[in-house]
Amino acid sequence: MRKTNRIGFTLIELLVVIAIIAILIGLLLPAVQKVREAANKMKCTNNLKQMGLALHSYHDNNQSFPANKSLVGVTSIGWHVMILPYIEQTALGNSANPNLPSYITAGNVNRLLGGNKISTFLCPSYDQILSLSAIDNLPNGTMAYTMHYVGVAGPKGTNPTTGTAYNVNGPATTQAGLAADGILPFHKSLSTTAPATPGAVKIGDITDGTSNTMMIAEWAWQGLEATPGALRAWQRGGLWDNDFPACKNIGSSMRTVRYITNTNHNDISIGSNHTGGCNIAFGDGSVRFIRESIDLNKVLLPLASRNGGEVVTEY
Repeated sequence: MRKTNRIGFTLIELLVVIAIIAILIGLLLPAVQKVREAANKMKCTNNLKQMGLALHSYHDNNQSFPANKSLVGVTSIGWHVMILPYIEQTALGNSANPNLPSYITAGNVNRLLGGNKISTFLCPSYDQILSLSAIDNLPNGTMAYTMHYVGVAGPKGTNPTTGTAYNVNGPATTQAGLAADGILPFHKSLSTTAPATPGAVKIGDITDGTSNTMMIAEWAWQGLEATPGALRAWQRGGLWDNDFPACKNIGSSMRTVRYITNTNHNDISIGSNHTGGCNIAFGDGSVRFIRESIDLNKVLLPLASRNGGEVVTEY
């Protein structure tokens, strides 16, 4: 009888092959994730660079950074809307009406802006891209898109050089008050009443130096979406002595303070899903990665102040 050879794998051989493949995938996956995150971080940096340059272009044309509109009892549009013509969104920017609220009334032209996804306002490392506020819903039943970058309204706390408190407007009965010493505050000076025309910051007001003063920070870290959810529509600006979605007070370390309903929206921490810190655009248009571990009082608060006279030697 002729002897036949059986062709195939034994069970042990098959298990060995599967184990080897699993090990190779395990070794490859972290590398792929690392490359993907590097690309996301670069895209995020580019977003901030575009917004920083747009704010400077706005300043060149208007002799100040974007000024807030003081609308009685309602939230105005914010600086994200005002820089649209400078990030190749001219038609969308021209459709906005600064004299109307940013979201009150379903058919409001400003509220409808939220239905447009602006990739420049979104960090690819954070997958939450829609507002989490029920009042940001659109006529078609969808939710407005949000933004992952906020303006720096200013520091909140004590100036380590002078020992005096930084300026914060409003009695802080709702949403924690409005810091006033940054590049993008609601109103740039201390006031006990709502200003008819909120003051806007000019380059000359940044006496600490534009390269030493934060202008825009990432606001896109895991936890912002947790109930009750902090994300708001990108067209929202601010309201006197109330919430200021477009900008944030700097009064806490990164990724430490979440939203408490109707209490602290202006005080929610900046931060990102990038490992170890977040990208920040400074007043000179440069973008730097700032570590989460930097000292809050000696470094982060001074960097948020435009005119405090603080000396920051290293960060």
